[in-house]
Amino acid sequence: MGPSLPGSLLLLGLFTAGTGVSGEDPGPVMVTGTLGGSVTLPLQLQPGQPVESISWLSRSVSTAIATVTLAEAGGPDTLYQAETRYRGRVSVVGPGRSLHISNLSWTDAGPYRAHINLRGSRLTRTREYRLQVYEPLAQPRVTLSSRIGENGHCIFILTCVVESRGGSVTYSWLPLGPRAIVSHGGSVLSVSSRPGDRALTFTCVIKNPVSNSSSLPVSVPSSCPGPGILGGDTVGETVTGLLGDLAILPLEVPVGQEVEKVTWSSGGRVAVMQPGPGGQPVLAAGTQGAYSRRWSTVHRGYSLQIRPLRLQDSGLYRAWLALQSPRINITRDFTLRVYEKLREPNITVSSQITKDGACHITLICSLQQSGEDIQYRWAPLGQGAVMSHGGTTLRVSWTPGVSDSYRCTVSNPVSQSSSSVLPGPLCSASFLPCSLKKEFLLFLILGALQIE
Repeated sequence: MGPSLPGSLLLLGLFTAGTGVSGEDPGPVMVTGTLGGSVTLPLQLQPGQPVESISWLSRSVSTAIATVTLAEAGGPDTLYQAETRYRGRVSVVGPGRSLHISNLSWTDAGPYRAHINLRGSRLTRTREYRLQVYEPLAQPRVTLSSRIGENGHCIFILTCVVESRGGSVTYSWLPLGPRAIVSHGGSVLSVSSRPGDRALTFTCVIKNPVSNSSSLPVSVPSSCPGPGILGGDTVGETVTGLLGDLAILPLEVPVGQEVEKVTWSSGGRVAVMQPGPGGQPVLAAGTQGAYSRRWSTVHRGYSLQIRPLRLQDSGLYRAWLALQSPRINITRDFTLRVYEKLREPNITVSSQITKDGACHITLICSLQQSGEDIQYRWAPLGQGAVMSHGGTTLRVSWTPGVSDSYRCTVSNPVSQSSSSVLPGPLCSASFLPCSLKKEFLLFLILGALQIE
């Protein structure tokens, strides 16, 4: 057999069990590697087993990444590496010809298979592996905020933040007291504090299969500063903006404190601000895709400016403020709501003249655009007027001289618009001469009797 197997044969046997394949293992061997490091997929050959060649395959590549042909008389083995992204990074080590992969990348993670071809036989033994790649964990940061609980006690919220792509991060806190509650997979610690309690210090410990790291100790004050001092209420500050315009999420740095960096995030979008030349904040890392070049700093500050605004910008935002002296992390939460400028509303009307000659009008105010937080107002509102359906509908009993028109005004936090309608033409019988009005009312009465 030559130094490599034909690609068609490799594809036929890639991660499948076909005719002539035997000795399969019940499940894959789990192997863990470190990003940028190396890993070995272990393979043990049975003593005396007449192995001719071993082909190593990865699901992410269509051909064998490496094939080793064993010499019959104890000579050197022949290693063939295909022209793939693994070339130059794989080698065969040990008596079992295990596969060694160096300079691991994220794309190396996934399933692998070793095809062990026996000499003078069509039988092939297989061995399956699953490689998981993790990055060494950096030191996590802890943000601190506070709010007042329903019982009036102060609740401190400590959030452990770690930048990791590999997943499988576990969180723990030291120490854990009787009034501490862990949530969000262990990354958030809530501590209830009562008047007179002593100050406490907490440390966040994170681990993944290849590393572990601990945060700097974070002290919880002995007295409650109230919402907004260390990070604001959990709801955060609400900021409104007009579609196509700009919005600024205001972030104030405590007086006399030096900023290490400020990290803004929202729904996977991240922007990092750091002190630049002359202490002027600069955007060190920005968002990608549709959000690039729309997030920026505000002159001489770490507030976040978004421009031009889009409806999908609405949502929750968080700012992590890392201070140098003293070394502490502060978090601020914001809720951004983006609204459209309201167009002129439409008013549809209907009227009914009763037997006693009274004219009852129903007016419905509507918009040909969707939106939130829209309020409806009617003017004037005389005696007996009834509004319903969230203010969109007005029912009035109209008589001449009471009001010449009715106006509907719609508003949202960034704009307002209005329309008006004249009720007179809807109650034209009220404007008929007295003799004709009697005949008109008689006509209405006779019609009503026939209907009854």
